[in-house]
Amino acid sequence: MAIENEELLHQLQRAAILSRRSRRAHVKRRVDEQGGEKRHAEGCGCHHHGHRGGRQAMAFGDPEGAHGYGNHKCHGGSGRHGQNRVLAILMMQDGTSQKDLAYLLGIRPQSLSEALAKLEASELVFRKHNEEDKRVVNVYLTDAGRRRAEKVAEDRKKSAADVFSVLTEEEKEQFAAIMDKIIAKLDDDLSCKSRSKRDEEIAGSEGEESAE
Repeated sequence: MAIENEELLHQLQRAAILSRRSRRAHVKRRVDEQGGEKRHAEGCGCHHHGHRGGRQAMAFGDPEGAHGYGNHKCHGGSGRHGQNRVLAILMMQDGTSQKDLAYLLGIRPQSLSEALAKLEASELVFRKHNEEDKRVVNVYLTDAGRRRAEKVAEDRKKSAADVFSVLTEEEKEQFAAIMDKIIAKLDDDLSCKSRSKRDEEIAGSEGEESAE
């Protein structure tokens, strides 16, 4: 069975999102260990030196200096590319919750809110509180938003066909298998970090109770 070019592109994007999440979790852990308030007061690379400083920090392996690189609104959080990604997800699953959208996109809730505000202003989406749980906000495409999402999907299909046109069917299968391994590894790393954080929180609360 031939592998779809769009599926390969999806794997690439999924790996990129998981890699970003893993990096942020690692940086947050290091900042917490070293004293977050002191580090924030001193300023990080991308805020103190601008985004160029963040890119330089990434290039030289300094994650603290570039902790937000790729997630500022000028890098796709609420820009045109970020908005198109929102539309693409809603095209597949209209009515996705705002929380799930932020997770799937791998961006901060604030960045997503900015993107949604712009999409609402352009009358491409609308938000509505979930009838069963008013704390949940679901996002829906308007008719205009659906037309725009269809155009985005068509552009994505053409882009994927162009990107992977250099690969044979056998090479695509090998690439897909490799990406599956990478994604599984990143998923496992994030799960381990999440369990480790919960264990530390439990140990800390038990220690406080013992002290009392």
